[in-house]
Amino acid sequence: MNFPSNIQVLLATFNGERFLREQIESIFAQTLPGVSILARDDGSVDATPAILAEYASRFPERFQVLPTIAPTGHARDNFGALLQAATAPFVALADQDDVWMPGKLELEMDAMRAMERRYGASTPLLVFSDLEVVGEQLSPIAPSFWKHRGIDPQNIHRPGRLLMENILTGCTALLNAPLVRFARSMPQTAAMHDWWIALLAAFLGNAAFVDQPLVLYRQHEKNVIGASITSPPAGLRARLRHERCRERWMQSVLQAKELLRLHADELPPSSRHQLEELCRCDVSANPAQRLALMMRNRYFIGKPRANLATAWYLLTKTG
Repeated sequence: MNFPSNIQVLLATFNGERFLREQIESIFAQTLPGVSILARDDGSVDATPAILAEYASRFPERFQVLPTIAPTGHARDNFGALLQAATAPFVALADQDDVWMPGKLELEMDAMRAMERRYGASTPLLVFSDLEVVGEQLSPIAPSFWKHRGIDPQNIHRPGRLLMENILTGCTALLNAPLVRFARSMPQTAAMHDWWIALLAAFLGNAAFVDQPLVLYRQHEKNVIGASITSPPAGLRARLRHERCRERWMQSVLQAKELLRLHADELPPSSRHQLEELCRCDVSANPAQRLALMMRNRYFIGKPRANLATAWYLLTKTG
């Protein structure tokens, strides 16, 4: 599909009729000219496909819908299909239920141009931002998603932390074409599309962030991934923390292995070494060495208790 604009917004939908129009209108209201939308629906049974068709009919030069051959059943793969079809020099990702602030893309493009001047336009580059957490009717919940969730955006520049914990919320992301080319190979072992994109940018290129909220991040009962910080019942916390750390560790190792498998030839030596260190930490038969590798490479997750649980897992794992 060909678009006459510099920025394509990739809009992934699934049963999103309640808030979809408001999101589309906020994209059309961007202060930066030359923005178009490429949407893909993943098998909705509500009015979402009709809404998309309506916008495609009304704005054929700015809005197109990618045909759905078969539903993927996963946001990662829905965005993966959109990334494969993207053609513009720059691509932004959009969820169906948020609202973009008018200057979102303009501010992100300013940061992107600054990175291009520093690293070159052929380098895979990513820009992302904070979000404001709001309720269904856009009532304020938290002015900063990062502070609400204890996220440090500087972790995009700390490989050990990024391997363990995603800090990118996809609906804030702006990618250049070189990064899109890498992101088109979206493996099934990727936990989510946004974490995978963050890893690609950090290990194969570079990234920058806008330290202000540029998206109203709407929370409602059908969020796939939201902003909740609710804790489990007290008696379950330690066991669940250990289980989550084990699962996250395994997911992190799988993603590191996949990055090595897919992009070994493109990875800078330092990036390849960082990924190999994580794989070596996982397979070492020496518990003390596993712990030492964890500490040296700062394979940390969130708060101290979570890191203690990860350390205990590495000391006691048998496989």
